[in-house]
Amino acid sequence: MVEEELVEAYFENNGFLVRKCPPSPLKSLRRKLDPLPAIAVMNPRVSENDLNMNTRLFSADLERIRCALVGVLGWGNSAFTPAVLSSDAQLEKFFRQELEESRIAACFSDGAESLQAGMGDFLKLLIVPALPVAQERLNKVSSLLERLGVNGVLTLRSILENLLRRSSPGAEADGRSVLQAFRLIKAYGLTKDPQLEIFASVE
Repeated sequence: MVEEELVEAYFENNGFLVRKCPPSPLKSLRRKLDPLPAIAVMNPRVSENDLNMNTRLFSADLERIRCALVGVLGWGNSAFTPAVLSSDAQLEKFFRQELEESRIAACFSDGAESLQAGMGDFLKLLIVPALPVAQERLNKVSSLLERLGVNGVLTLRSILENLLRRSSPGAEADGRSVLQAFRLIKAYGLTKDPQLEIFASVE
């Protein structure tokens, strides 16, 4: 799944050590859902996890994370479609359908015992395609995630923006095809680093 490779590259490029967790079978689900892949990440520059972070995380929050298990809910293992991106109501429905308790529990049980033994307490993070924009619907999704034991959530958009900023056309290839693709895109001038429009133009 391409999202899994993007997530691994994202954490590696931000100074984390990354290890894949073995998949575990799903049991006792009401309907057929694919398992969520998980990776274990550890930031050697941080001494302990900050437990006072918001559920909604951004790349700037990575410096507050020591170690975590990271599950990936992506386009390849869910019913997510491009149409869902245009509707907060559909996004909220998507999360209600995809975030079954057994599915999340199975995702975060992979590698948990060895991670605790080696590095102590860890955070449970989830990567998702997108989150609602409207605060009320975002609060509902955040409450659902918290009930399921998820400590923080990052969007694929945040990950893509971070990787695009960090990619350089002249950088040495590191073997990851997704990063090489970003370098080609930049080299041919097909994209620029994301910019925030702070001031509207005044006529």
